[in-house]
Amino acid sequence: MLVISGMLAAPTLAGAEGAAVMAKTSATIAPSLSNDRPGARAALTMAIAYAGGEAGVPVPVRRTVVDFPAGMTLDIPHLRACSAARLLARGPAGCPAQSRLGVGQALTVVRMGAVLVREHVVLSAFLGPPRDGWATVQILGQGYTPQQRRMVVTGVMSAASAPFGEELTIPLPPIPTLPGAPDGSLVNFSLTIGRGNANAVLVPSSCPVGGLPFGAQFTYADGSQSVAEAAVPCGGAGATRAVAPRAPASRAAARASRTISFQESGRLSLVGKPHGYTLYERGTASGTAAGSIYVRLTAVSTSRVTAEVNIYARGGSIVGYATANYRTGGTTASFDGSMSVRSGSGSYARVRGSGLSFSGTIERSNDAIAVRVSGRLSD
Repeated sequence: MLVISGMLAAPTLAGAEGAAVMAKTSATIAPSLSNDRPGARAALTMAIAYAGGEAGVPVPVRRTVVDFPAGMTLDIPHLRACSAARLLARGPAGCPAQSRLGVGQALTVVRMGAVLVREHVVLSAFLGPPRDGWATVQILGQGYTPQQRRMVVTGVMSAASAPFGEELTIPLPPIPTLPGAPDGSLVNFSLTIGRGNANAVLVPSSCPVGGLPFGAQFTYADGSQSVAEAAVPCGGAGATRAVAPRAPASRAAARASRTISFQESGRLSLVGKPHGYTLYERGTASGTAAGSIYVRLTAVSTSRVTAEVNIYARGGSIVGYATANYRTGGTTASFDGSMSVRSGSGSYARVRGSGLSFSGTIERSNDAIAVRVSGRLSD
């Protein structure tokens, strides 16, 4: 089980207590592929953001069904599986390396009076034992503070209706929090399948008009439901694909677009170190967005790092991916590279950008990091 931690002051509620606005909980999906060429082996990232609920806290989700494009399959050279019981008891290190599918992270939140209690959760995905001839996916959620606790959920693949091929159904049990507090609610979820190991996703051999379709259906604890859809452009450079006609943008739409000068910096401390090459960091960001910041920093070689950056600000969130050169010297190490923004939620739902400056330092004594991001975003 995951214990929610990290008490942060919540935004001031308008009006007297009990006057909080109740909005229906909904979700958006933001899939992306590391390689969109037909038939290519690729990493697939599925990011989900939840919104609505009382005072901005979404109703807990109880069931998620994700639909994948027809022809998209897992490419797993060695069919090694890991059971939920083994994963729960021993963690990622207890599973065969060949069974690892991917990694990710999530943010859960619960409101206690005028205080938001948040927890950053590290996700690991593994191939599970087949069920009725269909593949299963075991997803481990690992919380680090205030106690190291685990939760495993099992997703089951099955056939989906056109234009999709297969779907993954994931039941989500209640997330216990602090004694006497409500269940935790998912705010943000991101999982990448096929990164850093031999397993990957096979891109469909043909590219439909409008791109590769993805869909999702969500059922919440109050019985309400929502749906979300998205399409990923495909075809690759030089590939032939049909393109749907696009109406010319109106002048009003052109005036509605905006460009943001983005400047953000933060000091973060270590919250988890599952192995010697990855640091999970948490802190506070100041600048354009100004909120909580989480960074997963991975050394992919002696001179290069990659990072997933999540900024949770008032009004929305931003997810960025960075690569940087890495240098050591004395008691500190430094990194300097670039970051792209691929997804967001709330007021940042449409924000995108690439080539942002990404730099910082690492204190080698305690693995604390300072990070800076700057550049221009647009929507």
